[in-house]
Amino acid sequence: MRNLMILAAAAGLGLAGPALAHPEDEQTNTAPRGPSTAELAEQEIGKLIVQKKLGASWAKAKMTKFDYRGKNGGQYVLIYENAAGKQAAKRKLFVVMTTNGKFVSAGHTLVNK
Repeated sequence: MRNLMILAAAAGLGLAGPALAHPEDEQTNTAPRGPSTAELAEQEIGKLIVQKKLGASWAKAKMTKFDYRGKNGGQYVLIYENAAGKQAAKRKLFVVMTTNGKFVSAGHTLVNK
């Protein structure tokens, strides 16, 4: 009877082994994710501000729309609005990025190349 209890306990531990493994190991097997296209676009806006191509108020601009267009192998168009802009025609900024996250252009009008 004692041997039967030991055998049952050993079998139970054998089945519970995988459940007692480190679950965080399974969750960390994903590849590290890079910055999103919106984050990359915001970095580019920051560069344009430093280069004095955009005013400092653009640092607080909010993305209002994210769109895909199939031109030139596929591009994302991110539209940012700056409520602090003095001229209504220059309150929107169209940032064009490749699907790989590379900066293409930025302007107050969307060029249809």
